[in-house]
Amino acid sequence: MARRRSRSLPPKKWAMLAYIAGDNNLSDNGLEDIQEMCEVGASRTSHVGVQIDTIGEHDGAIRYEISEPDPTGAAHRVVIERLDEPDSGNPEVLFQFLHWGLRRYPARHRLAVVWNHGAGFRTSRRDIAYDDYGSSLDMNELQRTLRRAGLGTRNKLGILGFDACLMNMLEIAYQLRNETEFIVGSQQTEPGDGWPYDKVLAAVNTGPTPEQMAKQIVRVYMRECRAVGDSNVTQSAVRTDRVEAAVRAWSQLGDALATSIPADRSAIRRVRSLVQAYEYADYVDAVHAASLVARLASGPGVRARARAFGDAVRRCVVATDRQGGAVRESHGLSIWFPPDRGQYLESRAKYTAMDFFDRYPGWVRFLDALHG
Repeated sequence: MARRRSRSLPPKKWAMLAYIAGDNNLSDNGLEDIQEMCEVGASRTSHVGVQIDTIGEHDGAIRYEISEPDPTGAAHRVVIERLDEPDSGNPEVLFQFLHWGLRRYPARHRLAVVWNHGAGFRTSRRDIAYDDYGSSLDMNELQRTLRRAGLGTRNKLGILGFDACLMNMLEIAYQLRNETEFIVGSQQTEPGDGWPYDKVLAAVNTGPTPEQMAKQIVRVYMRECRAVGDSNVTQSAVRTDRVEAAVRAWSQLGDALATSIPADRSAIRRVRSLVQAYEYADYVDAVHAASLVARLASGPGVRARARAFGDAVRRCVVATDRQGGAVRESHGLSIWFPPDRGQYLESRAKYTAMDFFDRYPGWVRFLDALHG
């Protein structure tokens, strides 16, 4: 991959870095999103850097800088660097983009967008940033890449955005809690158009706080979905410093459910049949699951644990919205609740390799007892 040293620009309040892994059937959507950014442009308070890999539009990948509007009012995508053909799912490729962008665009707040198809955590190959001619990132690789780029508890992103399907899961939010203040993404699949980047960038240019900006992304995304008639869509913003309390409560609920299975097995099956699920039916809404357990279970302490878990998840979610009857019980964060033994065993090893399991294994103990 050809590289050259890139100078740092003057600091601004915000930097938006968009990693568009478009070497797949979303390629044209990625190019359209860059054009949307150019409809607004950067500003005196914001930097915008993009890396895009496409099918057919050009060889290799390109790093663009979105300019401020010129005297005619037009902003432009300026080629900063042309790269040899990358594998967008290779952690090294994402690292090189972040390493470049975080240094070229110093800012008080950073919004980094990972743009691609998404699959939550459990697909054997395609979690996010997958390249039809290469590989993909799982959540452990994504976390390590963010850390390697210098992000951590003392240097967090303001927002990590998943412009991708199925990514707003409690397990993922916990995995990335030390690298970002907020996560914005969807519990359900997203339309191919994804985020409306003209409106997202216009919001960035107003100089909001990270929390205000996270809420605004949810707002403009859902407004755009309604305007164009997209249905059964979700978007939510999660505050990561509240996630650990939710995962602790979730683990306690899991332990209580594991103990109560003999008495509550039929109730648990009913919860599983009624709970809000998504394109991957083993991903279910955390709050809806908690409310159903609190209503249907009878085991000692289970109802109280379920209510505590639902309340803790609600505190994590600072903005959530949905459109369509098939997602009406969506509340901002999903969890993994496989309905059968085969599906559970297929992904159990990958699941228990995620960070939450080391300290908070109660939900896995419940799934082991349920499917064991």
